Amino acid sequence: MTSESGELKASVRQVGQAVVCTFAGDLHQGTALQAQQALDEALGELPEVLAVDLSGVELLASGGLNALLAARTEAADRTVPMVLVAPSSGARRVLEITDTAGLFPVYGTAEEAGRHGRDPAARGA
Repeated sequence: MTSESGELKASVRQVGQAVVCTFAGDLHQGTALQAQQALDEALGELPEVLAVDLSGVELLASGGLNALLAARTEAADRTVPMVLVAPSSGARRVLEITDTAGLFPVYGTAEEAGRHGRDPAARGA
């Protein structure tokens, strides 16, 4: 699935054991519903890992952060770990300022995120 507004592009794809929800553009109150719909779609696939790629996010404001936190709660309710992929410097700064960075494991790539929680010995199997 791909959706696009003037301010946010969202897509969902499978990468290994993870479903990756990728956002590019501005993630704020005005685009939070679009983000939440993409996150809900990704969770609906009941992945082993929900990975949220924030590498293309230029602006992360309170509405966008709230969408991420709501998705984290929903994922936890379904026992699906939620991780972040390569948050942009701006997104990372908002997570640090709001003291929410520690809530999300962070990976450099979607492929690395797909291995979240797996036994390192099993990675080569």
